[in-house]
Amino acid sequence: MLEIVKYQDNKHHDLWNDFVLNSNNGTIFHLRNFLSYHRERSFEDCSFIFYHKGNIEAIFTGAIIDNCLYSHPGASFGGFVYNELSFPSANQIVDTLIATAKKLQLTEIIIIPPPFVYYKKYNETMEYCLYSKGFNNIEYYISSFVNLENDLMSQMHDRKKRYIKKMQGEIEIKLSDDLDSFYPILINNKLKHKARPTHTLEELKILMHRFPDQIKLLVSHKDNQITGGALNFITNDNTCILFYNMIDYDYQHLQIASIQIYESLKWAKNNNLKFLDIGVSQIYEGDKIVPHESLINFKEQFGAQAMIRKVMKLKL
Repeated sequence: MLEIVKYQDNKHHDLWNDFVLNSNNGTIFHLRNFLSYHRERSFEDCSFIFYHKGNIEAIFTGAIIDNCLYSHPGASFGGFVYNELSFPSANQIVDTLIATAKKLQLTEIIIIPPPFVYYKKYNETMEYCLYSKGFNNIEYYISSFVNLENDLMSQMHDRKKRYIKKMQGEIEIKLSDDLDSFYPILINNKLKHKARPTHTLEELKILMHRFPDQIKLLVSHKDNQITGGALNFITNDNTCILFYNMIDYDYQHLQIASIQIYESLKWAKNNNLKFLDIGVSQIYEGDKIVPHESLINFKEQFGAQAMIRKVMKLKL
């Protein structure tokens, strides 16, 4: 018999985190210390633990926004976290979540599952069960990743290799905790694209304090002047995500972004990770999301391959 229990911080915090850290597909974005970094929440946490015969089968990160169970508004990915699941178990877990959402009189469920590079053993059983119960993809994003188990230089385009070798002595890259110097560059980069950073400066400081071993800032310098920065999140034992790769546009001609990607690749590989996720490549044309072809091509020069990020929705 499957039992569903709503997450309570005073009862389940450590149990939840232990399960995520030892799961097949859990990431930093599923840990409670990450999900609680928002100082002023605009949503009500509604996460669940699924038990079978007293053992945790799966967990689900969720929050309620406008009568929607959303997984998760405070993180890049959400959805179910689990170890090995049989088809009947996955099916029952999805049925139980849907029934619980209906009891709560919610009108829809939205899930952003982690892409395959975040799994220790990739298995699409859960996604199939979601589709079979009526979930549909409402958004698709093309994202890029680099396989760190391959030689970094050999998979790069020749022109990019030559440039990286040429500039290695010109640009200094080092680990830093100087978010105060990095954040104005981040703001200016986002403003250029009429956007805002996902995180405030205070939130980034909170996250780096909570995850000092997983969140690292690589800062680039030219003649002792900061020229940009790359903020990397080690999400689990498999994968690191290059969350922000930002440059001072006064130094754009030096291709700082390329140097920072290469140094992030080296740093992630040295930390024994398998993949570096270098993010989505999308632009808006009106209200339509379309691929950013030049950005995709830029990432492919590092040997990046494409993967799909999706947003799934069920009307209740």
